[in-house]
Amino acid sequence: MPKHFILLVFSTISCFTLWAQTTSSSPYSTTGIGEEGALPEAQYGGMGNISAICFDSTLINTYNPSSYSLMSFGQPLFSVGISSKFSTYSNNAGSFQGKTTGISNITMAIPIGKYFGIALGLKPYSRKGYDLAQRSYAYDDSVTYNYKGFGSTNLLFVGLAYSIIKNERSYLSVGFNLGYLFGSVTNQRSSVFDASAPAGGVDQTTFRLKSVHYSFGASYQRFLDVDKRKQLFLSAVYTPKISINSFRDYGLYYAQDVTNELSFLDTVTYVDNSKGKITFPSKQTFGAGYTFTPDTKMADRMKYQLGVFAEVDMMQWKDYAEKFETHSTTSQTFSNTYMSRIGLQFIPSIDATKKTKGIKYFSKIKYRIGGQYGLLPNSMNGRQLKAASATIGFGFPFLSQKTNSSLNFSFQYGSTGTGNAADLKEKFYSINFGIIIAPSSYEKWFKKYKLD
Repeated sequence: MPKHFILLVFSTISCFTLWAQTTSSSPYSTTGIGEEGALPEAQYGGMGNISAICFDSTLINTYNPSSYSLMSFGQPLFSVGISSKFSTYSNNAGSFQGKTTGISNITMAIPIGKYFGIALGLKPYSRKGYDLAQRSYAYDDSVTYNYKGFGSTNLLFVGLAYSIIKNERSYLSVGFNLGYLFGSVTNQRSSVFDASAPAGGVDQTTFRLKSVHYSFGASYQRFLDVDKRKQLFLSAVYTPKISINSFRDYGLYYAQDVTNELSFLDTVTYVDNSKGKITFPSKQTFGAGYTFTPDTKMADRMKYQLGVFAEVDMMQWKDYAEKFETHSTTSQTFSNTYMSRIGLQFIPSIDATKKTKGIKYFSKIKYRIGGQYGLLPNSMNGRQLKAASATIGFGFPFLSQKTNSSLNFSFQYGSTGTGNAADLKEKFYSINFGIIIAPSSYEKWFKKYKLD
């Protein structure tokens, strides 16, 4: 217990420190409240970022809340993750670099009795980060326009799950997440005549979000044979369309230095605390999976497990809208999206009856590979953006003690663009780390003993 507790405290402190330093850099985040979705989690990132399927009781799936009741009894899990994405954007005019880094999740999940499970955590919801410049000529002078965005929103949530069916052959679980969405994002535009630089005009809009958020999930698992070698997985997650309570601040200034907010002295227009709502689209995710273990008769032969998983999610981005007392807009710039994912996981040995020393550590590692392809809500020159990537990952178990703790790693490489050479395109890779901490079999986390 002491070692795991120290690791848990250290991981939590480190994550809150990094959370304050979360940054984003993407020209695709100029519209709306930025890029939607949490950063990739290492345990699922290796399988094409599969997010809805609940297939392992040693992992926490915060996207599908029905997973909380499927954990092993007396085995609470604490999970933290860090993700970094490095991008190169290019078109016919040139190229530039971008980086996004931050915490993918901080989550604690606790099984309660045989049929219930709860979880609470914090994860990113959206992020905005870009810094673009454009130059044009007016009269006898040139003008530099700068477009800058920054900020993020986060989701603090608690979840509850209940297993309707839980027997030797089948599992059926439902659950929900209830959260509080908070944070702010800012778009800033400035224009400077080169002859009078750095003085110029600044246009700044900030959205501050404070609202309830909720989602629902269901998962079904069934062994297809009496030997429990073949297992089927089905899952579904639904996030309803929500109206996010928001405030809009808008200012138009003349600044002595457009790069220094303290010099925004001459206010032309200013609107503070304009109350309104941002309509955020609904999302549906459907997944299926299948795992297979061979029928091994030989006592000295290891039992491997191979799993294949696939899912598709859809978002109705055309429903996006901003309605405030002094401002209103619809989602004419957004298009409906889908994302398809596929992943494979291979475990060379799942035989818990064999002595650990008789099986090499590499046979206990979980090997993962996958990919994803789909459409993004943004368009460029009338063409919708497409995204594709390939992933690989590993799950390293802690074998020093009987525990579900693990260290997970995943790597993703991909591209985003319209397919037209004249449009901006992105090539990127991301590196994701995650640690899951669980008690050893003899430790007393949330257990009640009749005798001590």
